[in-house]
Amino acid sequence: MNQNRVSDRLVQSFTARWFLFLLGIALSYAVIRYHIFAGVGWTHLPLFILNKALALAAVFFISMSYLVGKWIKTYSSNPPKQLILVKFCGLMGFSMAAIHALMALLLFSPEYYPKFFEITGRLNITGELSMLFGILSLWCLSVTAITSLPFMIEAVGVERWKRGQRLGYVSLVISGGHVFVMGVTGWLHPEGWHGHLPPVSLVAFSAVLMTMLARYAKQGPQ
Repeated sequence: MNQNRVSDRLVQSFTARWFLFLLGIALSYAVIRYHIFAGVGWTHLPLFILNKALALAAVFFISMSYLVGKWIKTYSSNPPKQLILVKFCGLMGFSMAAIHALMALLLFSPEYYPKFFEITGRLNITGELSMLFGILSLWCLSVTAITSLPFMIEAVGVERWKRGQRLGYVSLVISGGHVFVMGVTGWLHPEGWHGHLPPVSLVAFSAVLMTMLARYAKQGPQ
């Protein structure tokens, strides 16, 4: 029994490698784009740049949780291991999204995000819509995370549990709206991309779009 409990743990050597891999990609991209090419001071790494990296990593992890087993056949010969990876990615996506929200609140000011504010200091339409989408996305994701708890299937029933899990897709779509409103003006001017690298918001939006396209492509023949 103890061995089974150990094998069911979400934090294992292989999930730790995936954690380092996906977070490493997001953090490396943010560092290269903003510190190396945009010239952002390294004093802003602990919060401002890390916040961008965590936001991108959250999308990566949530996307992975829906793609593994469907399009990404990692550990397909070992379904229990594959399921652990799916749960781990979903949990990490939620936790990073929550940390991103907290960091964003600490940084949220005209000095850091001038395009979100009017001259008066109030939020403009871009700022209000972006924040609204961010809040709704996190709420949907929190419902999915809560229904992922082991006892929830029995507590709410299979059908309600499935609906709770599908809210993860809704969360992804809304997060796509969050980054779209936030960064679309910059997407349209690639000549201004630092180091010719797309903004983090565009990378995140692309990950959301690919995940949703993969979902509907998978459902098509069924």
